[in-house]
Amino acid sequence: MHLMSMVEYQRVILADSVRNSVFAKALQQVIVPGCTVLDIGSGTGFLAFLAKKMGAERCILIERDPEYVRLSQEIGKKNNMRGCTFVTGHSTDVREAIAADVIVSETLGNFAYEENIIETLRDARRFLKPGGIMLPQGITQCIAPVTGKQFFEEVTSWDRIGQKLDFSPAREQSINNVYVRAIAPRDLHDFPRSVRIWDTVDLCAAKNESVRRGEVEWIFEDSATIFGFSLFWECVLVPGITISTSPVSPPTHWQQIYLPVRSPLRMGAGETLHLSVTSDSRLAIKINVEWTYERRGKDGKILDRQTLDMRRG
Repeated sequence: MHLMSMVEYQRVILADSVRNSVFAKALQQVIVPGCTVLDIGSGTGFLAFLAKKMGAERCILIERDPEYVRLSQEIGKKNNMRGCTFVTGHSTDVREAIAADVIVSETLGNFAYEENIIETLRDARRFLKPGGIMLPQGITQCIAPVTGKQFFEEVTSWDRIGQKLDFSPAREQSINNVYVRAIAPRDLHDFPRSVRIWDTVDLCAAKNESVRRGEVEWIFEDSATIFGFSLFWECVLVPGITISTSPVSPPTHWQQIYLPVRSPLRMGAGETLHLSVTSDSRLAIKINVEWTYERRGKDGKILDRQTLDMRRG
């Protein structure tokens, strides 16, 4: 990755005033004069520098990309930030003794776990002083059926290539992928009543599994055509302060996730749509998502069952 593209990525993140203000408000609640702050995945150093301005005595910035480290050092020097230590590497590989009063890690993705926040904060507990504070503290993963057909039509454009050519193998790869899209309430079935929680993680817990599984279902009062599923999350930074990618929350640089279906699901009144989601964010995997949906008749009989998996995408 070239420096320009890296800078552009950080520019997009730091142009997100909702993100910046919410994290600043959370830090303001936990920073006390003289404390030590550890910023994991520090990027250009924004959160650590905020903590320093709020009274932290020492800030340790861990960032695995050396270009980000170099840039954050320049920004720190430009802003006369003293008492900052810069560490190049992934936090899970750091063996130096660190005793932090506050650990902050903004390693949230459009799909909440894709930047390995579960694994990062699980490991980071070894750097935390007794009674220290971890930030963020919890994630709730939500899902709702998608009725906006434009997302499905985009993913399955292989069907309309024409010229008497069959691109079904490419279509199969496309529908086994996860997409970042701006999904509005009007694109969702019976929003917000249709929203279900499929996973919740307490990031302060001693042990959190990297493989997450959840099951949800919807019973349809009226007929509807479902073109996939939308994922979004709410993250508790500290009690009372949250940030969310819900389609009705203040917009951020994060967007919603679209999970396709193999073909549109035409649900009849009284039928049930059952969905199971499995997420694997082990460091060796990075991220994989698998989803299985079943359309069930009024009598509970399975009328259609499909499993889609990013490993086939």
